[in-house]
Amino acid sequence: MLIFILNAIENVVLGLIVGGAIVMAAGVRPLLSDRLALSVETGMAPLFEEISINAWNRYNRLAFAAAVLLFFVDMIRLLSALSSAYWHLGLTLLMLAALIGKLVIDKQLKQRLSTYGAAAVNSKEQNAGHRQVEWLTKLILVIALLLVILP
Repeated sequence: MLIFILNAIENVVLGLIVGGAIVMAAGVRPLLSDRLALSVETGMAPLFEEISINAWNRYNRLAFAAAVLLFFVDMIRLLSALSSAYWHLGLTLLMLAALIGKLVIDKQLKQRLSTYGAAAVNSKEQNAGHRQVEWLTKLILVIALLLVILP
């Protein structure tokens, strides 16, 4: 019974991480990026930048909570000798580290936007932060897919 519950929790958590990343990357980001590009002349760019950062931050916090839950599921499995898959725990810890990195970068993006306003939008630093977040998102998605596919 415990194995069934742990597997169910793992499936829900990984589904949330993978599904959320796909929705954010394929649905939300392109929409907000298009609006951001169009709004530079109208002065609405900081608003769309803030919406984008806040939307990603909410997903990142939810994905972090899900990864923490996955870590506890892995720990229960290892401590109760239901599994000896240390690689699974290692990938989960790597995902947690990447999510912490995303949360730190999100905070920097938000601070830069609140400090510099419209000047921060499309700045070299802001774009570099967005590229780092995109790279970490891809890494997290690959890790989550590995955890789904591999037994």
